Amino acid sequence: MGGRAYVVTVLALCAVILLPATGLNLLLSANSLRADKNRLASEWQQATHGVTYAPPISYNRPFKTLRLNDRIGEINAVIFGSSTTMGIVEGAFPHPLKPYNFAQSGNSLGAVIGEAEYIVQSWGDRVTLLVIPLDWALGFVFESGEPQPAELTPEAVLRAAAQARPPLSAQLADALSRPRLQILATALRDVMRASAPVAAFRQIFLDAAGSEYRCADGTLARDFDVVYRGLCNGFRYDGSATFADQKRLDASRAPVALAAAVSGSGQYATALRKGGGNPTPALLARIARLVREAEGKGGSVLLLLPPLMPGMEQALARSPHSGALLAETKSRLAAWARRERIALLDAGRSERYDCTVTEFIDPHHALPACYRKVFSRYFREHPPMAIAAPR
Repeated sequence: MGGRAYVVTVLALCAVILLPATGLNLLLSANSLRADKNRLASEWQQATHGVTYAPPISYNRPFKTLRLNDRIGEINAVIFGSSTTMGIVEGAFPHPLKPYNFAQSGNSLGAVIGEAEYIVQSWGDRVTLLVIPLDWALGFVFESGEPQPAELTPEAVLRAAAQARPPLSAQLADALSRPRLQILATALRDVMRASAPVAAFRQIFLDAAGSEYRCADGTLARDFDVVYRGLCNGFRYDGSATFADQKRLDASRAPVALAAAVSGSGQYATALRKGGGNPTPALLARIARLVREAEGKGGSVLLLLPPLMPGMEQALARSPHSGALLAETKSRLAAWARRERIALLDAGRSERYDCTVTEFIDPHHALPACYRKVFSRYFREHPPMAIAAPR
């Protein structure tokens, strides 16, 4: 076979393999990007109180906003933040508090402030407690720029989700990516193993969601994407995350995770260096104004320094590269909170609340078991007697 014929043969074989794979992945992508997925997942959860999510699970603002609008008549507290606070469950709060966890992946402090302002202005008569994290470990308290107003109506978030649909060129590139090809291989394997392959193909590639099933604790679940199907991964009715796709830290992994966390080149030391020990004054001023507005409507704000894995903050405090910066950051936050008369719950040294490494998935993501301990102690010392039941 000549050189030219060889090249043509190889290209033809590649086309035979890649064209069907690309087509099937584009079909999967089109199914995942359906404009009604957020609405369908939200309606299913409202009806069943089960575990679910709308794709992609890493962009959960539309889904969470629809859920907030559905739940607003049943709750009197809202938890804000990024994935670091997604482990906070309703059961961590005593009666009469009934919160919804509105935390979203990668949500910055600036975005949180805009969301909290909207909620106070729109629902301040019924939401009497806002829990706002001041996350220095991810650098959120040091970010620059003014917080932008948020619009948390169902119409606004669904419109934004539709506009965020990637162009065809990006979908083609994604269809040929290694992760997408792996997902496709898994989907095709499941189809071939199914007792009714045609029905299985339709459910995966064309239907909005998979079948309902039960989580290990008996909770009903339904997945609105192919990724994580059957894992009970996603969000509970109270908005908290199951983190079912994540491994928990254990005795064997914890020392390695801790050593990396307290390294001078690690992400936490980097965040402290960039901030220079000085939380952004404009952010703090905006929060103080928000607190006064909430108080004017009979509400209150609880600021939270999220729990970190046991030993991490203590080790950073002793380190030559981060000790002084961490002390300055926390000192400034505490002094500001006292001056502005804002409640501040510092859970950074989680070992003080008897949290264990097995209650974390990494150094800054605490699971419900740890958060239950943190809020249980806080509310024992600060009973929420003045907070009304949902109206």
